Amino acid sequence: MAEAEGVHPIAEFAMTTVASYRLITLHDQDNDAGVGSAEAIDRLETAIAASTGYELFIGCVQDLFPVTVRVLVRDDEPGRSAGKPRLSLECPTGRLVLGSPTGEVADFELATGPGEYDVAVTHRGRDEARRVLREALESTEPDALEQLGRHAGLEGYTISLWYRGPVEDE
Repeated sequence: MAEAEGVHPIAEFAMTTVASYRLITLHDQDNDAGVGSAEAIDRLETAIAASTGYELFIGCVQDLFPVTVRVLVRDDEPGRSAGKPRLSLECPTGRLVLGSPTGEVADFELATGPGEYDVAVTHRGRDEARRVLREALESTEPDALEQLGRHAGLEGYTISLWYRGPVEDE
């Protein structure tokens, strides 16, 4: 699904980073136990994004040049696309950590505070990034891989979050 334009979020956070292990993750600072991570990562074989409920995973097509990730905190649910599931994310502190395993991470506060959030992920540039990577790997030019940096941000993801309710006590 292509990224939606014309969205007016309550808050926005963005970063550009190399997706170590071809993964981007988002989780509350207190949800770092990794419960269900292996199963969620396995679901990335057939989906672009998966969630354990505690952590969101995005499967990128490459890990050799930076991808751009935007987080939009919304006060409304974005339009539903046929067949696109909504994911969930528990945020008990409201302080989220965005990044990549063994890579760069950044944290930010949710403008809407702690709670249970619904999540939708859109993307752009996946096919082009796959093509650029394939061409670089097949190239006989000695600096083909070093030149991949000029494609930073070609592949991008937007994570839309909207508040569903308070965190359930267990």
